[in-house]
Amino acid sequence: MIAPIATPEPGWEPVEPFPSPEGTFLAESNHVRLAYFRKPGDPTLYAKAWFGTKTMGPPGHVHGGAIAATLDECMGAAAWMNDYKCVAATITISFIAMLPIETETTAEAEIERVDGRKVHLRSKLKDPSGRVVAEGSGLFVVLREEQMRALERP
Repeated sequence: MIAPIATPEPGWEPVEPFPSPEGTFLAESNHVRLAYFRKPGDPTLYAKAWFGTKTMGPPGHVHGGAIAATLDECMGAAAWMNDYKCVAATITISFIAMLPIETETTAEAEIERVDGRKVHLRSKLKDPSGRVVAEGSGLFVVLREEQMRALERP
């Protein structure tokens, strides 16, 4: 099955939070497809995520690792979208319900607070009915200038 095209909700506009021209590792494949959005003036990142057959864990359902990677990616995207160039230090994922494969979901991620270089984020993943199937929290650390420069080298 080919993944449906991610259709934004009313009021959402597409956003590319990361500087890499290649995008993210969660992209066009039969694994996870992820498209990012925001509402004008809103610091919350919204995403549509589709989980293909290559994400299967329990028979017919998405592997927890694919869900965790998606929530990690969304939290990082929310930080970068809001000009916090950071990487994950710790993430915690709570699985609430199993998710059938080949499901298009909605994710939300937002910054809870910022303490110096520490950016604390929260995220959630909802099934098509709006039920939360997983929640995440994370501590991300803003990269220093020399770390950012090192990332730009080929």
